[in-house]
Amino acid sequence: MDQSTPTPLTQRDKYRAECIRWMTEFEPDLFVTFVFNRWISMDEAQRTFEEFHARLDRKLLGRSFFERPDERTDYRATIEKPDTNIHIHALFKMTVEQKARFGVEAPAIWAKLVEAGNLNIKPICYSEGAARYITKELRPETSDRMLLPKHKEKTINIAA
Repeated sequence: MDQSTPTPLTQRDKYRAECIRWMTEFEPDLFVTFVFNRWISMDEAQRTFEEFHARLDRKLLGRSFFERPDERTDYRATIEKPDTNIHIHALFKMTVEQKARFGVEAPAIWAKLVEAGNLNIKPICYSEGAARYITKELRPETSDRMLLPKHKEKTINIAA
Protein backbone atom coordinates (compact mmCIF):
# COMPACT_ATOMS: atom_id res chain seq x y z
CA MET A 1 0.00 0.00 0.00
CA ASP A 2 1.44 3.37 -1.04
CA GLN A 3 1.59 5.76 1.87
CA SER A 4 3.44 8.58 0.16
CA THR A 5 3.64 11.88 1.92
CA PRO A 6 1.67 14.67 0.25
CA THR A 7 3.81 17.33 -1.37
CA PRO A 8 3.96 20.41 0.85
CA LEU A 9 2.17 23.46 -0.53
CA THR A 10 4.31 26.23 -1.94
CA GLN A 11 3.80 29.84 -0.86
CA ARG A 12 2.06 30.43 -4.20
CA ASP A 13 -0.29 27.47 -3.61
CA LYS A 14 -1.10 28.66 -0.08
CA TYR A 15 -1.78 32.20 -1.29
CA ARG A 16 -4.06 31.03 -4.09
CA ALA A 17 -5.90 28.59 -1.79
CA GLU A 18 -6.55 31.42 0.67
CA CYS A 19 -7.80 33.68 -2.16
CA ILE A 20 -10.13 30.92 -3.38
CA ARG A 21 -11.48 30.35 0.15
CA TRP A 22 -11.96 34.07 0.71
CA MET A 23 -13.71 34.62 -2.66
CA THR A 24 -15.92 31.55 -2.18
CA GLU A 25 -17.03 32.79 1.24
CA PHE A 26 -17.88 36.12 -0.39
CA GLU A 27 -20.79 34.27 -2.09
CA PRO A 28 -20.85 36.21 -5.38
CA ASP A 29 -23.85 36.34 -7.73
CA LEU A 30 -22.33 37.20 -11.10
CA PHE A 31 -19.11 36.36 -12.96
CA VAL A 32 -18.21 39.20 -15.34
CA THR A 33 -15.31 39.45 -17.75
CA PHE A 34 -14.38 42.97 -18.85
CA VAL A 35 -12.51 42.95 -22.17
CA PHE A 36 -10.69 46.00 -23.54
CA ASN A 37 -9.71 44.67 -27.01
CA ARG A 38 -6.76 47.04 -27.12
CA TRP A 39 -3.52 47.52 -25.25
CA ILE A 40 -3.72 49.57 -22.07
CA SER A 41 -1.65 49.64 -18.91
CA MET A 42 -2.70 47.84 -15.74
CA ASP A 43 -3.18 51.22 -14.05
CA GLU A 44 -5.46 52.44 -16.83
CA ALA A 45 -7.40 49.15 -16.77
CA GLN A 46 -7.88 49.50 -13.01
CA ARG A 47 -8.98 53.15 -13.29
CA THR A 48 -11.44 52.26 -16.08
CA PHE A 49 -12.87 49.37 -14.04
CA GLU A 50 -13.23 51.61 -10.96
CA GLU A 51 -14.98 54.24 -13.09
CA PHE A 52 -17.31 51.52 -14.38
CA HIS A 53 -18.13 50.53 -10.79
CA ALA A 54 -18.85 54.13 -9.78
CA ARG A 55 -21.11 54.69 -12.82
CA LEU A 56 -22.91 51.40 -12.20
CA ASP A 57 -23.64 52.26 -8.57
CA ARG A 58 -24.74 55.75 -9.56
CA LYS A 59 -27.25 54.18 -12.00
CA LEU A 60 -28.45 51.65 -9.41
CA LEU A 61 -28.49 53.88 -6.31
CA GLY A 62 -28.64 57.45 -7.55
CA ARG A 63 -26.32 60.44 -7.22
CA SER A 64 -25.60 59.92 -3.54
CA PHE A 65 -24.32 56.35 -4.01
CA PHE A 66 -20.98 57.24 -2.39
CA GLU A 67 -22.84 58.19 0.82
CA ARG A 68 -24.42 54.71 0.98
CA PRO A 69 -21.47 52.30 1.05
CA ASP A 70 -23.48 49.45 2.57
CA GLU A 71 -25.92 49.50 -0.36
CA ARG A 72 -23.27 49.57 -3.10
CA THR A 73 -22.48 46.60 -5.28
CA ASP A 74 -19.43 44.66 -4.13
CA TYR A 75 -16.83 42.72 -6.08
CA ARG A 76 -13.58 40.82 -6.05
CA ALA A 77 -11.65 41.11 -9.31
CA THR A 78 -8.35 40.21 -10.92
CA ILE A 79 -6.47 41.60 -13.89
CA GLU A 80 -5.21 38.96 -16.32
CA LYS A 81 -2.81 38.98 -19.26
CA PRO A 82 -1.50 42.54 -18.74
CA ASP A 83 1.19 42.09 -21.42
CA THR A 84 -0.93 40.56 -24.19
CA ASN A 85 -4.74 40.60 -24.00
CA ILE A 86 -5.49 42.49 -20.80
CA HIS A 87 -8.88 41.79 -19.27
CA ILE A 88 -10.53 41.76 -15.85
CA HIS A 89 -12.49 38.94 -14.27
CA ALA A 90 -14.84 40.08 -11.51
CA LEU A 91 -17.12 38.32 -9.06
CA PHE A 92 -19.99 40.64 -8.12
CA LYS A 93 -22.27 40.44 -5.11
CA MET A 94 -25.45 42.50 -5.13
CA THR A 95 -29.11 42.57 -4.24
CA VAL A 96 -31.70 40.77 -6.37
CA GLU A 97 -32.87 44.08 -7.84
CA GLN A 98 -29.31 45.20 -8.62
CA LYS A 99 -28.58 41.85 -10.25
CA ALA A 100 -31.67 42.19 -12.46
CA ARG A 101 -30.63 45.67 -13.59
CA PHE A 102 -26.94 44.80 -14.02
CA GLY A 103 -27.53 42.98 -17.32
CA VAL A 104 -29.23 46.05 -18.76
CA GLU A 105 -27.04 48.83 -17.32
CA ALA A 106 -23.55 47.28 -17.37
CA PRO A 107 -23.08 46.79 -21.15
CA ALA A 108 -24.10 50.38 -21.90
CA ILE A 109 -21.78 51.79 -19.22
CA TRP A 110 -18.85 49.65 -20.43
CA ALA A 111 -19.48 50.62 -24.06
CA LYS A 112 -19.21 54.32 -23.14
CA LEU A 113 -15.95 53.73 -21.28
CA VAL A 114 -14.32 51.25 -23.69
CA GLU A 115 -15.59 51.70 -27.22
CA ALA A 116 -14.05 48.47 -28.57
CA GLY A 117 -14.61 46.53 -25.36
CA ASN A 118 -17.15 43.92 -24.45
CA LEU A 119 -18.58 42.18 -21.40
CA ASN A 120 -19.36 38.57 -20.67
CA ILE A 121 -21.90 38.27 -17.83
CA LYS A 122 -22.80 34.92 -16.29
CA PRO A 123 -24.67 33.90 -13.15
CA ILE A 124 -22.57 31.95 -10.66
CA CYS A 125 -23.77 28.46 -9.80
CA TYR A 126 -20.53 27.25 -8.17
CA SER A 127 -18.62 30.04 -6.43
CA GLU A 128 -15.52 27.95 -5.69
CA GLY A 129 -15.16 27.17 -9.39
CA ALA A 130 -15.49 30.84 -10.30
CA ALA A 131 -12.93 31.75 -7.62
CA ARG A 132 -10.52 29.09 -8.92
CA TYR A 133 -10.86 30.46 -12.43
CA ILE A 134 -10.19 34.11 -11.63
CA THR A 135 -7.21 33.26 -9.39
CA LYS A 136 -5.45 31.01 -11.90
CA GLU A 137 -2.70 33.60 -12.50
CA LEU A 138 -2.70 35.10 -9.02
CA ARG A 139 0.29 34.64 -6.72
CA PRO A 140 1.95 36.75 -4.02
CA GLU A 141 4.17 38.61 -6.49
CA THR A 142 1.17 39.51 -8.68
CA SER A 143 -1.18 40.48 -5.84
CA ASP A 144 -1.34 44.00 -7.30
CA ARG A 145 -3.62 42.44 -9.91
CA MET A 146 -6.36 41.87 -7.33
CA LEU A 147 -8.94 44.65 -7.31
CA LEU A 148 -11.29 45.51 -4.46
CA PRO A 149 -13.88 48.27 -4.20
CA LYS A 150 -12.37 51.49 -2.87
CA HIS A 151 -15.17 51.83 -0.31
CA LYS A 152 -14.28 48.40 1.13
CA GLU A 153 -10.47 48.30 0.85
CA LYS A 154 -9.80 49.27 4.45
CA THR A 155 -12.16 46.64 5.85
CA ILE A 156 -10.95 43.68 3.79
CA ASN A 157 -7.95 41.64 4.87
CA ILE A 158 -6.74 38.46 3.26
CA ALA A 159 -3.96 36.44 4.85
CA ALA A 160 -1.26 35.00 2.66
